[in-house]
Amino acid sequence: METPFKKFIFKSFSALLPLLLLTAEFGFSQKKPNYSVFLIGDAGEPPKNGKDMVLSPLKKQMQQAGKQSTIMILGDNVYPKGLSNIDEPNRKNDEERLADQLSILQDYQGKPFIIPGNHDWQQGGKKGWEYIQNQEKFVSDFLKREDVFFPKGGCPTPHEVALNDQITAVILDTQWWLHPWKKPEADSDCEVKSLEEMLISVNDILDRNRHKKVLVVGHHPMYSHGSHGGYYTVQDHLFPFHELGVPIPLPVLGSIYPLYRTLIGNIQDIPHPKYKQMRDGLVGIFKQYKNVIYANGHEHNLQLIQRDSINYITSGAGSKNTPVKMGKDSKFASSQIGFARLDFYDNQIKLIFFGGDGKDGNELYSTDILLDTNAIDPKDVQTEKIHMLGVVPNPKYKAGKFKTFMLGSNYRDIWTTPIKPKTLDFEHEEGGLKVIQRGGGYQTLSLRYQNPKGEQFVTRSVEKYPERAVPEAIRSQFTTDIVSDQISASHPFAALVASHLAEAAGVLHTNPSLVIIPESNVLGNYKRLFTNQLALFEERPDGSFAGSKKIQSTQKVVEKLAEDNHNEINEKEVIRARLLDMLIGDWDRHEDQWRWAGYENGHDKGLSFRPIPRDRDQAFFVNEGVLPRIISRKWILPKIQGFDYKIRDVAGLAFNARYFDRSFLTQSSENDWMAMAKELQQKISDAVIDSAVTHFPNFPEHSAIIAKKLKQRRDDLPGYTKELYEFLSKEVDILGSDKDEYFFVSRLEDGRTKVSVFDQKKNGEIGRTLYERTFDPKITKEIRIWGLDGEDNFKVFGQASKGIKVRLIGGKGKDIFTDSSSVSGLAKKTIIYDKKENTILNLGTESKDLTSNKKNVNDYNREAFKYDRVAPLGSFAYNVDDGIFIGAGAQWTRQGFRKDPFASQHTISGNYAFGTNSYNIFYKGEFMDVIGKTDFELKANLQQGGLVDNFFGLSNESEYKKEKGIDYYRIQYENEEITALFKTRFNKLTLYYGAAKNEWHIKENPKRFINEFAPHGDEIYQDKYFIGLKTGFILDNRDNIIFPTRGILWNFDATIQRGANDVTKNNYANLKTDLSFYYTFKLPAVVSLATRFGGGLNLDDYELYQANSLGGLTNLRGFRRTRFSGKSSFYNNTEVRIKVLNFKSYLFPAYAGVLAFNDVGRVWNPTENSEKWHQSYGGGIWIAPFNMVVITGMYGISEENHLFSVKAGLFF
Repeated sequence: METPFKKFIFKSFSALLPLLLLTAEFGFSQKKPNYSVFLIGDAGEPPKNGKDMVLSPLKKQMQQAGKQSTIMILGDNVYPKGLSNIDEPNRKNDEERLADQLSILQDYQGKPFIIPGNHDWQQGGKKGWEYIQNQEKFVSDFLKREDVFFPKGGCPTPHEVALNDQITAVILDTQWWLHPWKKPEADSDCEVKSLEEMLISVNDILDRNRHKKVLVVGHHPMYSHGSHGGYYTVQDHLFPFHELGVPIPLPVLGSIYPLYRTLIGNIQDIPHPKYKQMRDGLVGIFKQYKNVIYANGHEHNLQLIQRDSINYITSGAGSKNTPVKMGKDSKFASSQIGFARLDFYDNQIKLIFFGGDGKDGNELYSTDILLDTNAIDPKDVQTEKIHMLGVVPNPKYKAGKFKTFMLGSNYRDIWTTPIKPKTLDFEHEEGGLKVIQRGGGYQTLSLRYQNPKGEQFVTRSVEKYPERAVPEAIRSQFTTDIVSDQISASHPFAALVASHLAEAAGVLHTNPSLVIIPESNVLGNYKRLFTNQLALFEERPDGSFAGSKKIQSTQKVVEKLAEDNHNEINEKEVIRARLLDMLIGDWDRHEDQWRWAGYENGHDKGLSFRPIPRDRDQAFFVNEGVLPRIISRKWILPKIQGFDYKIRDVAGLAFNARYFDRSFLTQSSENDWMAMAKELQQKISDAVIDSAVTHFPNFPEHSAIIAKKLKQRRDDLPGYTKELYEFLSKEVDILGSDKDEYFFVSRLEDGRTKVSVFDQKKNGEIGRTLYERTFDPKITKEIRIWGLDGEDNFKVFGQASKGIKVRLIGGKGKDIFTDSSSVSGLAKKTIIYDKKENTILNLGTESKDLTSNKKNVNDYNREAFKYDRVAPLGSFAYNVDDGIFIGAGAQWTRQGFRKDPFASQHTISGNYAFGTNSYNIFYKGEFMDVIGKTDFELKANLQQGGLVDNFFGLSNESEYKKEKGIDYYRIQYENEEITALFKTRFNKLTLYYGAAKNEWHIKENPKRFINEFAPHGDEIYQDKYFIGLKTGFILDNRDNIIFPTRGILWNFDATIQRGANDVTKNNYANLKTDLSFYYTFKLPAVVSLATRFGGGLNLDDYELYQANSLGGLTNLRGFRRTRFSGKSSFYNNTEVRIKVLNFKSYLFPAYAGVLAFNDVGRVWNPTENSEKWHQSYGGGIWIAPFNMVVITGMYGISEENHLFSVKAGLFF
């Protein structure tokens, strides 16, 4: 029974409950969060009125949050193109824009982080990497701390930071992925060097933080409903220039740009295949974890999108705003300027968006973020027991007779034979080992360990299996037939022997041993991947390795040398190491294959650096089999010529070290090199070699062969040494530093040139000698001296009858050039480069003054060197009109100082058609920068022997009477054509203009259709000469010239000619164009769509061979060559290309696939009224061996013919 008292209590509680709940909610909302993260992006363009509306409220909230907070500045920190170089005109404005943001961090007690965006990478420009490093240094100097700007050095390495014991942040540089120009990759000292490695690293970080809350930040959104995601307003379509303040309505035309961005996208838009590849890779990993939040800038708005249990936050409205809509999975979208804030409580995460009001920030939206940190731990690894006979390095390298014949025997028997290595004892090895992190270089699986003394060690898998290294969720994105059979050409245990030879030679080295990694809890999260792995275990060159003060990467050493001329390279030891490389055939000596031990040299805290070669995977690499031997030719891949008794091509073997050698081997004389060769001959005796090869496990036959090869190569070492010395001495770069130096160039009477570099004391006196070398003109053709930074003094003096060309490039700072030298001959041998301002010139008659105010006049590029090249050319084709068509030729490419892509290139080829007994000889010469930045091209084409075309009349509906046979319609002619063109290049656009000359002769034959066409036209058989002008342009932004999958190619040509002999009475003008589009829906490019629109128009009179024609070899497959001819023409070709096979191998990379096509076109003539369009369709196959050429076979079907053809290259 309900009493009055109970009723009173119930009613009272019911009345108070809402108030209690409201009070609780209010109280909770007033509770200070355990941790806060502020998110702001694209703040690099402050308002023109100087009144900031966002940074002020942000700073206020940051100060209130205090130590238990973080701010993430999400990129695009300096508009429009990042932080320029110190000597560039925009530098001051750039610094001010960045300083505005950094000022709010100066008194901030929390953890600040800054990441770069696409605008910081010079908006995707060539100097992007340089500008990123400028920004990193400026941030560090401004804030006087090194722990703010990440990732470091423009690397793609994800940066992991523990905000507290429950929250981990992962910082990504997403623009690195999209950047098209120079950036740190395989040869860099970054921990991560590729797209795949970046994803693997992200996956590793998320895996080991699966019980925490993880915030991943990058500049680019994964999903968006702003402009980068394809959203444009009606105003954008009708008034495409409204953002520029030009309100001109352009209906229909105004939609072209928005539709392009929505459907195709530039590389900064989500629809772009490269962008989608990045997005799909990262999202594929995120979806495996339920504890991830992703935040970004890029879009100038505020968004929250929740998809697949992942929260995607866009906060890029730090200084600008653009339209955004509520779209799929949107929870919030606003085009107001502002920022976002994440508050972390014990059991709650709250996201709040604030609008910029210049005060406290007005709250726009808030919501709870749900994360699942109760991740399921991975199951214990199920491992197979190691067989009692041992472990097999890789049984997949077994091969039959045909495979062995084609690809070589290599070291297959070693890779497929069981061995019994020792088991790595984590508890006792080196005093006890614990895993600290996974190593870089993901084509081998590596782990880093540390012992109680703090010393680090590493295991690297003997086998290369990148398919295991890539997370399964994204494996299909990046790996197709990755495992290369040609790994069998590498000796799996080369490092074991190389270390003993290095010890004898006196080269610093690690001491690898062969181990099996056992199943152990020490492996932690890596147990699944590393258990039972056959690996090399060795110390890691770090800390005080080899008694050094510090171990540095190659990139760091380069920076140290530039910073201070008290630092130096121990060249004698570099020569020692490089001669050992040559002896053991180690061709893969790129920059990241080295570490450097620094030792005090007594020069004001300066260091002398000694090289430590690492990673001997390619020592004793062999080249066997038909295909590898072809590929190792000098004009393809000479670096893989293989370890044999003789070195066939010393320069080719040194290819991967081409930048390394030219940076660190510039001072030593030929005597220094030869002395080292003789020293190594003595140190690496027969006994040393015989002892070293015993460290190969269980393979005495191979050991004996390798020993014999080593002894022969050692005996021949002086000859190889001289060859390498002369190759490196042909052009030499001599570098100063950021300090002040004197550079003295003395021209000696015998033609030699002596270069001396001295330190410049503060009082201007000459200090100690930094560099000295005398060059022989028989060997050295050019010396380039770079002052770099500082106030440098260059002096050239002496008289000589002959001399070496010397280029002096001043660099930043006030420089002085004095030249009193004299060299016989007309050519000036001293060339001066510097900025005109702050440069003092005291020049004589021998100097050529090339000082200018161009911002890149002093730019130094360590990676500028390119090999001269001579390559044979071959061609093969088949079509129904010519029959089999074969050709041969050669191409000579010569490099030069600041000539891109080369200084000159000469191509000559000859082709012969068996079906018509005709031939042609072709020559093209290209010469770069002949007049300023204008190039020159000379082409000559001689077609002789009765070159055959078809002529059916000037008509769109000309008859083809097959009963008369095709010979009836053929005309034979001879043609000589010469063009001389000047070319000016503007990034992707090339303009050309010049002169052209043509000679034509049609062979007379009374039994051909041409006589019916002109029965009394004897004039048609007379020799005709034409001379005139030619101009046009080429717009080419294709992603790949050989096999384009994305981009545009637009050719336009205009020719005006007049008769140049008595019988050539007509003047002739022609306009011709074709525009091709290439599109790929996603990467990898499996399906590509290509379409081309083209046509031509003749003005005035023209000869029949000058008609605009359509035919099977050029634009209308399935029809005979030059099937339709007229005054004007139009055509369209459309192809779908599908990649079926993908062979990824460093020896035989190739793609193959199929295609389907449809062609349509017609011609027009003034005397004809025709409405007909000609159409054909068909299919074909293609293969792209070595990624150097495409071979295409096609079958075209039309109403007249079914025709098969084979050609080099795609149809368009």
